[in-house]
Amino acid sequence: MNKIHTTITSAALAAALFPAAGALAADGNVGDEIPLPKGGTTTSGGGWLAGDYLTGDWGGKRTELAAKGYSVFAYYNAIVASNVSGGIDPGTALAGDLYAGMTVDLQKAMGWQGWTFNLSGIDRSGSSIDDNVGGIYSVMQLVGGQTYFLYNVSLEKTWANGKYAFKFGRITATDDFAGSPFYGYYLSNSIDGQIRAVLFDGVMTSYPFGVWGARFQYTPNDSFRAKLGVYQLTENMWDPDYHGTDFAIRNTDGVSVMGQLEWSWKSLGKPGHFNLGFNAVSFPMANYDSDRTTNPFFRYYAQADQQVTAEAAGSDQGLYLFGTLAYTDQQQPALVPFQVSLGAQYVGPFSGRNQDRVIFGTTYGQLGNAYAAEQRSLGNGNPDYEWILELGYRIQLTKFAYMQPDIQYVVNPGGTGNVADATVLGMQFGVSL
Repeated sequence: MNKIHTTITSAALAAALFPAAGALAADGNVGDEIPLPKGGTTTSGGGWLAGDYLTGDWGGKRTELAAKGYSVFAYYNAIVASNVSGGIDPGTALAGDLYAGMTVDLQKAMGWQGWTFNLSGIDRSGSSIDDNVGGIYSVMQLVGGQTYFLYNVSLEKTWANGKYAFKFGRITATDDFAGSPFYGYYLSNSIDGQIRAVLFDGVMTSYPFGVWGARFQYTPNDSFRAKLGVYQLTENMWDPDYHGTDFAIRNTDGVSVMGQLEWSWKSLGKPGHFNLGFNAVSFPMANYDSDRTTNPFFRYYAQADQQVTAEAAGSDQGLYLFGTLAYTDQQQPALVPFQVSLGAQYVGPFSGRNQDRVIFGTTYGQLGNAYAAEQRSLGNGNPDYEWILELGYRIQLTKFAYMQPDIQYVVNPGGTGNVADATVLGMQFGVSL
C-alpha cells in the first residue's frame, strides 16, 4: 500500500508540473508552448527575417521535403522567473524545453491514403522556483521531467473526407483532450496546457511521457466533433529514468478513458467553442488521510471561449474570453476536486502590433477535504484554497520568435494560510527552429 500511495502521489504532483505538448496537434489543441501565426515555408518578400523558421528554408530543402510529405519541426521555449516577494523565500531559476520531430504524410510519401506518421522527442533542462513560492500550482510551466524523452510514435488514419480519424501508438491524452490554443500563453500551469485539476489526479497521461494509447475522432460537420481516447496507466509512466522507452504492458497496468464533445459556432461572425469532457479511470488511486484506494475514479470538465470584439469584420484581432471548470465528487484521492479558471486575451492591442497579445488569467483551486485532513494530521496547517492571477504581454518579434514579460500573484500559496502571498516576475521566450 505504501508503494502505491507513493507512486500515485508522485504521479499527481508530476502531472501538476508537466505542461501538455500538443504544439503540432491537428485537432486544435495547438500552441501549448509556442503559439505562432500560421504560415508556409517560403521567405519570399522579406527574406529570412520574414520567414517562419529561425533556420530558414534550408535553401529550399524544407519546402521540397514538405512537398514529399516530410514536415520537420522544432520548438525551443524557455522561462526565467523570480519570486520577488512573499512565498517561502526569494529565488530565481531558468528552465528550457526543446520539442522536435517529424510528421510524415504517408499518402504523399508512400501512397497510403489518409495515413500520417508522427515521431517526436523532448529535451528539458533547468529548474524551478516552485519550492520558493510554496504553491500547489507551478509558476514555471516548462518544469517537470528535466531530461530527454522519446515522446510521440504514432500512426493516424483519416477517412470519409476527415469525418473519421483513428490514432494509435505512443501518445498522451493531453494531445487531444482538455486543451485550447488560448491556454498556451500562460507561465502558470494553473492555466497553461490542459485544465490543471484533471492532471492533478495523476491519471490523465501527459507531455512529456508517452504511453500506449488510441484515440477515435468523429467530425460529422464543421460545428460538432466527438472524441474518445483510451490510455495505459502504469506505475512507471512518470519515471524520467526510462526516457520514454518503457514499452512494457503489465498485468498491474490500469486504463484511463477520456471523452470529449465539442461544439463550435460563430456569433455575429465571431468564433466560439464549448466542450464537455470526462476522465474515467480504472486504477487503484491512493486516498489522502487513509490507507485505502479509490477505483474507479471519475472527473468531469467543461471549457468555453468566445471572441467578443473584432477590429474589423472577420478579423482575428480583438478581445477573447474563456473559462474552464473541473469537478469530481470523489474527494478522497483528489488534490483539487473543484477548479475554475477565467481568462481574457486581446490580440493586436496596438497599431502595427497585430500579432502581439495581452493576456490575463486567474485560477481558483479548492483543495480536497481528505487532503486537508491529512495535512492537518501532519501539522501542516489547514489547507483550503489557492488562487492565481497572471498578467502578461506576448511580443511577437517575428513569425518564428517571441518574448513575453509576465507577472503572477499567488494568493494563499499551498492553501494553508501559513505562507505569504507571492509575487513572481517572469519572462518566457521561444523560437520555431
